[in-house]
Amino acid sequence: MEPLDQKAVRLLNEQLKGLESVRGLNYKDPAFKAWRVQTMSYLELFLPPSSAYMYSFENLSFARRSFRRPAWGSRPKPPGYVSREDQYHFAEDCKTAEGTIKAVVKHIEEFGVSGHGLGRPVDNVRGGANHGGVHQTFNASVSLNQAIAADSATQNVGHLGDAMAMGASLEEIRGLFEQSQNLTQGQVREGLVAVDALSLQIQKPEHQRNWKSVLDYGQAVLTLADKATDLAHKLAPYLPAVITLVQNAKHALMT
Repeated sequence: MEPLDQKAVRLLNEQLKGLESVRGLNYKDPAFKAWRVQTMSYLELFLPPSSAYMYSFENLSFARRSFRRPAWGSRPKPPGYVSREDQYHFAEDCKTAEGTIKAVVKHIEEFGVSGHGLGRPVDNVRGGANHGGVHQTFNASVSLNQAIAADSATQNVGHLGDAMAMGASLEEIRGLFEQSQNLTQGQVREGLVAVDALSLQIQKPEHQRNWKSVLDYGQAVLTLADKATDLAHKLAPYLPAVITLVQNAKHALMT
């Protein structure tokens, strides 16, 4: 049987090799997203939640952190569009990710796998919901946006469990946040961080999701969607996916 320390080093070295195949892509590419989810799951397994390495990797955006509001009336960017600035930051964060993973490998080779990481419950896995400036509690009354979306969620709940469908809805919300004239640049930035965090979680099997992170980021997306009143009817068809995630998170955290 392969010793745990050797297995951890082998798996992380495989992720380093995998990084070479995805670093020429972009942060929207499904292959990169799959690599990121897999790497994060290994780090959560082999490192304690307070690890600086975990914090470093978790806070990589793989895209620019400041966002320019599109000019009023400008043509929306085509699906899958990635700016040169985004591509530059993607390449830079790939370098940081590489350095972080190599440092983790060296740490495990010298000190072994942390007992805190191995097999800890999902509820205790570091979720990062307090990172990136997004941590909101959603206690407001249901808005028109959410009323429309909740009704749609009830009618289409059978289709919302599909990760690909949810991912597509999150991508639409991401684009609409960038177009909204009612959101400040800071709010747009918070919204994109929250959407990306949800996208990361839904690529994991449900039993491996950090439901506290899903709850916090999902509520943040809904709160910001309420403020983007200029795009209320465009956002409404895509919010059921977020509402479903929030409801699932609440249920999972209560059990």
